[in-house]
Order: sequence, then C-alpha cells, then structure tokens
Amino acid sequence: MKTMLFCVLLLLTSAAAVPAQWAKQRDPRGPSLRDGKPNLSARTPRASDGKPDLSGVWMTDAEPVPPHILTVEGNYFRVSPHMIDVTADMKPEQVQMEPWAAELHKKRLQDPTADPGAYCQPVGEPAQAEIPFPYKIVQMPRLILVLYEENSIHRQIFLDGRKVVPDAQPRFYGYSTGRWEGDTLVVETTGFNDRQWLDRMGHPHTEAMRVTERFRRLNVGKLEVEVTIEDPKTYRTPITYKRRATVMSDDDLLEYFCTENEKDVPHYQQ
Repeated sequence: MKTMLFCVLLLLTSAAAVPAQWAKQRDPRGPSLRDGKPNLSARTPRASDGKPDLSGVWMTDAEPVPPHILTVEGNYFRVSPHMIDVTADMKPEQVQMEPWAAELHKKRLQDPTADPGAYCQPVGEPAQAEIPFPYKIVQMPRLILVLYEENSIHRQIFLDGRKVVPDAQPRFYGYSTGRWEGDTLVVETTGFNDRQWLDRMGHPHTEAMRVTERFRRLNVGKLEVEVTIEDPKTYRTPITYKRRATVMSDDDLLEYFCTENEKDVPHYQQ
C-alpha cells in the first residue's frame, strides 16, 4: 500500500514547480563572493541583540523519492524524507506505538485518500516545514514569525516568557514559546488538536503531543532544526529527526492556496 500512498499528495504539491513571479532580488546585507554570488558559507549573521539571526527565506533540503514510492511527477521529484515518513531516521524497533495507534496507522496506509492534506486541510506542525514550499522566518527580539508559502499559513513563536493558557483551544499549529540557550533557539509547542497526520504515511498523534525544536543557523546558507515529538498516549518513545534547510538568498514567498483550481478530490476512490 505504500506504493500508492504518495500519489495523493503530489497531485496537490505539484504547483511548487510553477516559475517564480518575483524578480530576483539579492539581500544587500548578505556577504558576497568575488564573482558577486552570495557567500552561503560565511559566518552566521547576528541580530542587533547579538543572537544568531535566523531570518531569511528557507527551503527544507530534499532527497529523491524512494523508488518503491510511486509519484505522478516522475523519478526526478525530490522531497524531504520526513514528509513521507517522520520516522525515516529511526530503526523500526525504535518506533513503539500503542496498539490503538498501530491499528490506526495500518488503516491509514490502506486508505491514503483519507489524508487531510489531500483535501487541502492544514498539515500542522511539525510537518508544515517538510512540505516542498519555501517559508520565511522573521526574527524580532520578543517574537519570531514563520510565514509559510503553502496556503499562506503563519506561525508565531513568542520569546517574551509567556505561558500557554491552561485548557487552551487545541489548534493545528499549537502554541509555541521559545528561549535561547547560547546560540540555539529552543521552541516548545503544545496545545495541538489530533486532526492532522504527522506525515503522509499516516503516523497519528493525540492532543497530548509536545514538539520541541532546536534551531541552529550553521552559517549564512544552512539551518538545522532538531525535532523531538513526544506523545505518551501514542508512542512509548520519542520520535526524533533533523530537518536541514538552505536559504533562498534572492527569492521570496508567493501567494499559494491549495483549494485554488483544485480538481483532484472528486476523483478519489473511497
């Protein structure tokens, strides 16, 4: 069933290949090489408060789709492996699901058209950054905004010490608060609903899920995010992986809505 699983999502994400509409515009603050090209290996930029500046337009690094997964885009299509399988970096014995979760996961593998993302529903965190669309980080001392091109979604990460309101309404993207530990931004997100899948293979979670991300800007061009997913009602051990992204130094976000001219859903076979 994994062979047919991935077809559904690619029908919706193929718009990522549409040519850009913005003229190329280099950020003049970025360092350059002698030939004028951006120096992506230069030192990590710093914000006015001395913290690493995570600002920029980023695209999560991708790999060729594994050969056993059929895509409508052909063999050249590349995506983050964690978009397909959030446990891609883990050994099978490290992924210990509760019986109800294992049964639900099996059911979803048998019916990939049940994926909420296939109906243009929000994919939620932490999956949103794995979708093959760029995202922009806007950093301020007390707040970080993450703007996602896919469905023009935004995320707020508060750095002002606030606490999540008890019994807050569960959300697709939860409630994120951050703190700096040296040069690493640690973001903790809670308050999720249980309506989205962790990946396109249908790994489930409950409202008890907690996501911890550790952001490190390695240099001008590279961002690394260590992701830990904890949900004791679903998994007996945490799910962990690293997301790597490359800066798009001369590009910017476009408007994109999955539902615009969407024609796939009526053809899904239930």
